[in-house]
Amino acid sequence: MPIITINNQEITVDKNSTVLDAAKMLNIHIPTLCYLNGYEHYTSCMICVVYDVKSDKLIPACSVMVEQGMHIETENEKVIKARKDTLDILLSEHIGDCEAMCQRACPAHMNIPLMIRQIKQKNYKEAIITVKKDIALPAVLGRICPAPCENGCTRKLYDHPLSICKLKQFVADTDLAEKEPYKPKVKTKSGKKVAVVGAGPTGLSAAYYLLQDGHECYIYDRNSLPGGMLRYGVTDKDLEKSVLDAEIERIFELGAEFHKEKILGENINLDALQETYDAVVLATGTFDNKMLKNTQIQLSPRGIVVDKNTFETSLPGLFAGGNAIGEGRMAIRSVAHGKAIAYSVSQFLGNMPLTGLPQRFNSKLGKIKSDEIAEFLKEAEKYDRINPQAGAGKYYTGEEAEKESGRCFHCDCRKVDSCKLRQYCDEYGASQKRFATGERKNIEKIVQHDLVIFEPGKCIKCDLCVKITKQAGEELGLTFINRGFDVRITMPFNESLSKGLTKVAGECVDACPTAALAWRNQD
Repeated sequence: MPIITINNQEITVDKNSTVLDAAKMLNIHIPTLCYLNGYEHYTSCMICVVYDVKSDKLIPACSVMVEQGMHIETENEKVIKARKDTLDILLSEHIGDCEAMCQRACPAHMNIPLMIRQIKQKNYKEAIITVKKDIALPAVLGRICPAPCENGCTRKLYDHPLSICKLKQFVADTDLAEKEPYKPKVKTKSGKKVAVVGAGPTGLSAAYYLLQDGHECYIYDRNSLPGGMLRYGVTDKDLEKSVLDAEIERIFELGAEFHKEKILGENINLDALQETYDAVVLATGTFDNKMLKNTQIQLSPRGIVVDKNTFETSLPGLFAGGNAIGEGRMAIRSVAHGKAIAYSVSQFLGNMPLTGLPQRFNSKLGKIKSDEIAEFLKEAEKYDRINPQAGAGKYYTGEEAEKESGRCFHCDCRKVDSCKLRQYCDEYGASQKRFATGERKNIEKIVQHDLVIFEPGKCIKCDLCVKITKQAGEELGLTFINRGFDVRITMPFNESLSKGLTKVAGECVDACPTAALAWRNQD
């Protein structure tokens, strides 16, 4: 029973244990990509390296056995550099986008591909949850948004982009027509109170997410009805006020309190608001210097100056967004600001470091080659954009929405939230370009299985799927072919993926540390 030390913690372990086993007993996390409990170690990825003080060497924790007197460090400068080097090398040949171009082009950063797959599966209840995670007023924006997301749609390289805004509108309208429209869960009351000045798209969006975080929310507006520019600056022809009212009602049913005909700098005072409330959000729309006279808020010719990541002004606890910080024509931008502000306000109220919405690592393919379009079409219908016939060409029927969804190229990652490679790239600040050389390899999609998709360009050759299929007794399973830098995982004898994975497809998908193996219709 050797006694070893890990991060200055001493432990007695069985002599047949690895350093990784010992670290787990101490609840010390060591990252792994090619390791799976119950299977022989392969030691291919080297993300699990740790520092052996006695030998002054980096060793793979998943395969090196413990020895008496070992002194291990798992997070020193050498270890962190080595892990980053490993990730940078893996990324140099990683072929795939973490997030689809449409999602990156959306100011609210909504998971558009997931919504589309849910519509295709007629899973409208999950689709509205996906939409409202990032957009508080989807039925409204589905009617008036200029659709920057569609400018980013990869499908336009083949014919025309997906009708993303109309699909979003369809999901929202379908939900509003329900007897009990979707109502998000609200956290336990925080005991904190927030004042939101302005009931336009920024203020309403901020309130929607603040209320979900358990904060009391009091909305002040110069008008008698909430909505701001959505009510008073958009024609009834472009936006039916009944739709606006219905979506605003969804926000107020979470507990917001509305104070009408309140004008900042006239019958409400900023100092008084800051004394009364734990945080204040300025979402006043068009900026007016008179509102903030005799205050210490930093201003510019465009409006209120804020931290670009947190939306906090020069005064702690005071946040601003939308047209109050710079005029913009897109309501989706204002709604996105509201969501981001709410996140920062909740950090502030929770006495957490004020960082704003997390910025995650994104693998990016770059320009799609003309000969790669055929790979995307393996998962997409070839017919052109479906124009809605109902409602004078404005509204999709369920059949039309599902058919339009079938055109999606599915160019996002289906494991965007569970991919271990992305998780560690975030953690160690990995760089996709550091070791990139020459032109990247082409995208390849293998869709011969009813449930699973295999994308070899995302494979890190961890060997887990090979081991799993072998141990399960798959007749064919998966295997390595070629040698050296050309080695790859594929199906033996050029057989189909469906013949290779007949028993343990789910186990292989779960074990895959990237999205090389993923469910076709589930995330």
